[in-house]
Amino acid sequence: MGNRIDDLPLFLTPMQLAQVTGEHVNSIRRGITEGRIPADKVNGRWRICRDKVFPNACGADAGDEGDAAAVAARS
Repeated sequence: MGNRIDDLPLFLTPMQLAQVTGEHVNSIRRGITEGRIPADKVNGRWRICRDKVFPNACGADAGDEGDAAAVAARS
């Protein structure tokens, strides 16, 4: 994965998001199950849309999700 948010794949696994944010993967998973990190299950596996967790970095509409590092840090 690259150093820029735009270089990340559009859909991340919890492990990929943990690597990008420096958070533990269990913190990411807990944030997902508690609804603080927006994610969808695809074929039984969590997928996190990059543009929803990093809305300002990707030029997407800024929502109330915030960035994933801040969301995970609150867990």
